[in-house]
Amino acid sequence: MLIGNTLLMKEVNKDLVREHLKTLRKATKQELSLKTGLSVVTVNSILTDMVKNGEVQEGEMVPSNGGRPSLLYVYNVNYSYGIVIYGHQKENQNCIHLAVVNLAGEIVYKEEAFIKDIQLESFEELIDRGREKVSHISIIGFGLPGEEEDGVVTINDYRNLTGDVFMKHYREKYKVPVIFINDINGAVNGYYHYKAPGGMMNVAGIYFPRLYPPGAGLVLNSEVYTGNKSFAGEIAGLPIGVDWIKLDYDNREEIREAVGRLVAALSCVIAPEQIVLYGDFFQEEDAAGIKEAAEKLLFGKFDIFLVISQKFEEDFEQGMIRFILEHSVDKYVLSRKGL
Repeated sequence: MLIGNTLLMKEVNKDLVREHLKTLRKATKQELSLKTGLSVVTVNSILTDMVKNGEVQEGEMVPSNGGRPSLLYVYNVNYSYGIVIYGHQKENQNCIHLAVVNLAGEIVYKEEAFIKDIQLESFEELIDRGREKVSHISIIGFGLPGEEEDGVVTINDYRNLTGDVFMKHYREKYKVPVIFINDINGAVNGYYHYKAPGGMMNVAGIYFPRLYPPGAGLVLNSEVYTGNKSFAGEIAGLPIGVDWIKLDYDNREEIREAVGRLVAALSCVIAPEQIVLYGDFFQEEDAAGIKEAAEKLLFGKFDIFLVISQKFEEDFEQGMIRFILEHSVDKYVLSRKGL
């Protein structure tokens, strides 16, 4: 038990040093000691291990407050890479994107492909091309329109991916951790962290892909909220009298009324500080009409802060990168395996 606790504490301390050095990019062991609260001896031991495995590199000697010069340690952001695969509707087709990122979140390679019929193996060629560009992959993150719980894809617009085979297939094939993120959860994660006004803690995003019913992503208390069985945001079934597949997305009045109902319903349940709407059919002037329709349904009791964005792909990508970096740094970079 004592050995187990000691090993656990060592990994916790290593995570602490890693996080601070990753943020600073370069630091002396004395600086890391001050940042982490760990002793210089402990930090030195951790850095020695990280230098051995290549995660940290030794830099130049720098002055140290009039004393002996100190060695600068540099975090190796190219120590490991992650792959993001994310899909959405573009030009009324299934557009699948690949992004290969380093531990700083920098994209080192990307491409996209239109895939008509999404099957279990549909992403393998993209992943294989991404792997060819870098030395090592430590995690794969899928951002897709659906939900996953404990390795089982319970809901997915790409029906061939539902069940317990999809996640297992990619974990076993590539021998790395695989995570699954709902598409709008990925987008709202990116929007909240990089675009939402400062100080907000509760933001909702709604994505309208047209070929499929809309879905919502929720950030509550600054964290993406998925709810029981990851069902939060599955708003297509809300009984508000709208058939999203048959809706005429070119009819401005019809759009404003239908989306207004949805925004009003979401406001009643979540009351977010901001709602961002994604859809290629939206026009900037729709925001005022949707806000008016929703607030009328709420009898003016709630002031809705509404934004229309045409940057779904950008927010989705940034949100997915943030998700895989959080997972890879916290859990998986410690057990690095070659492919």
